[in-house]
Amino acid sequence: MATVHVFTKEIVVLPTHLDALQHVNNVQYLHWMMEAAEAHWKVRSTDAQQSEFIWVVSKHEIHYRGAARTGDVLELTTYTGECTGAGWWRHFSIRNKANDATIVEAKTLFVLLSRKTQKPLRIQEAVLNIFRQA
Repeated sequence: MATVHVFTKEIVVLPTHLDALQHVNNVQYLHWMMEAAEAHWKVRSTDAQQSEFIWVVSKHEIHYRGAARTGDVLELTTYTGECTGAGWWRHFSIRNKANDATIVEAKTLFVLLSRKTQKPLRIQEAVLNIFRQA
């Protein structure tokens, strides 16, 4: 089995990321995950692939394991997992770099669409290879 390419992003928690309890809002974690998925796609795919395909979310599974507060430095890691038909699971982990504690674990089912028709497409080998380690 091919090794997948892992994408990592560092995040510094700002006051604008907080909720009423003064820790990162759950929606903010989801926002960071979607940004990372898009950045991973853009850094690995070609302009032609970006013009031809678009990804949409079908399902999220998120497990909140801890809290982050202003000034915390977080590391978000994502990689692709199981693929069936037009769907592809993407895994996420967010950890606090200061204490190595995992704050969020998640996976999201993305569906590949034709940008032109906006209809689902079976994921072909060329697309699978985008996220394989070179």
